Amino acid sequence: MDAELTNQEKELTQKESVDILTRLQVVLKIAKVYESNNRIVLDQMEQFIAVLDNALQREGELVLRLRQNALYVKGVRIKFDYSNYHIYKFLQNELSSKELAAIAFSPGLTQEEIQRFVSILNRKDLDAKTAHDKILHALDVEQIDHITVEKSAPAEPMQSREKNAVRLYFSGIYLLKEVFERQKTTGTFNLNLAKRWMQSIFNHIVDDESFIYGLTNIKNFDEYTLNHSINVCILAIALGRRLGLTREELSDLGVSSFLHDLGKLDIPREILDKPAQLDATERAIIENHVHIGAEKLIQLKSTRRIPIRAVQVALEHHLKADLSGYPRYFKKRSTNLFSKIVKIVDYFDALTTKRVYRAKVFTRDDALSLMQEKSGEEFDPLILKVFIIMIGAYPIGSLVALDTGELGIVFEANPHPAFHLRPKVKIIADADGNKVDGELIDLTEIAPETKKFSRTITKSLEAEKYGIQPADYFLAKAE
Repeated sequence: MDAELTNQEKELTQKESVDILTRLQVVLKIAKVYESNNRIVLDQMEQFIAVLDNALQREGELVLRLRQNALYVKGVRIKFDYSNYHIYKFLQNELSSKELAAIAFSPGLTQEEIQRFVSILNRKDLDAKTAHDKILHALDVEQIDHITVEKSAPAEPMQSREKNAVRLYFSGIYLLKEVFERQKTTGTFNLNLAKRWMQSIFNHIVDDESFIYGLTNIKNFDEYTLNHSINVCILAIALGRRLGLTREELSDLGVSSFLHDLGKLDIPREILDKPAQLDATERAIIENHVHIGAEKLIQLKSTRRIPIRAVQVALEHHLKADLSGYPRYFKKRSTNLFSKIVKIVDYFDALTTKRVYRAKVFTRDDALSLMQEKSGEEFDPLILKVFIIMIGAYPIGSLVALDTGELGIVFEANPHPAFHLRPKVKIIADADGNKVDGELIDLTEIAPETKKFSRTITKSLEAEKYGIQPADYFLAKAE
């Protein structure tokens, strides 16, 4: 059984794949209630073997795979909607609880083998640590030759992964600080070290996208430029990944966003942090940071392998989609793709960060609403649309009120479009307003007595007004 998802595995339609998974889910579920020789079970077995046999005759081996909380059939990710989401959840739980990364069915499979296999999966003595070995042994004893299983790779403990993500986040700030300091003295920096950091960030985004997004709620006001640049870099890499950029392109985008504010090194702090409105001279100094940053990167490019697009990003990240903003160009028709990406994530992080010169701190969803109003004028509309989908209706780190009277912090987005309004939320205050260290609640959970959702978000709240720092909850999760 090939562990890789190959292009040759992509011939079944989504409808056929969902039908196979539906039949498998029904068989496994009813076999937990009735004996394997019960007529109801046998009828469902016949229907399952019929759809499966049809696929096997056309395709050869058929592999059902669980990878990073998504289900694949013949290498194609299966898209679930509201009506069949329960099938996905059931099969995901069945596979993960039994240490199974994949189940492969091969031509020649009989109904008797299916019956025996289902009985094996429903054995009471299967636990999360030994299930795979017991299943493998049982397949051999029962002489089931046309079904094979693949063991899940040992997962890094969640807390350990989160600790590593936090450590990586702050190492990025220290790395950028070193880059800025060395720029002032020697005019050089370790590009290879920066690229390795980008690669690690990419790996963490792939492993646990929501937690990494949660860390971008960290706002250090004393080191704003450093903190902001790290957040911009993380969000830019994540957005570039959503846009389908290659690994090499993502590396270049990471470097470009990492260094996009290099020109602010030479701006006095009293101007950067001025609590009042800037005068014309001060505004000109601020706007000139894009030229200074581009010049510094051009100088670096002569000795290091700085991507040319990093120079463009440093120069263009304050240009609007309609080419207003700064710097002012003559005869320029468009900006670089990387510049458009960084423009969006730079604006978003700046808008959601408390600054001395701005009274209002935008919530993340308020920021997205404002940005949507400026689509086409300030931001590239297609890239902004992808960004809004990526961040979600209730962005990670949002403080939300639930219909139960509880308050919670949005911790994980739901990957399925039908449930984009039902993320996972950490309860931080009970219905009486008392602060609690509550559990992580999946808002897709159904209350058995009412057959309705147990909890629903009613509105987003301004964390600032409640004296709540969402980043603290993500940092605490990694302790």
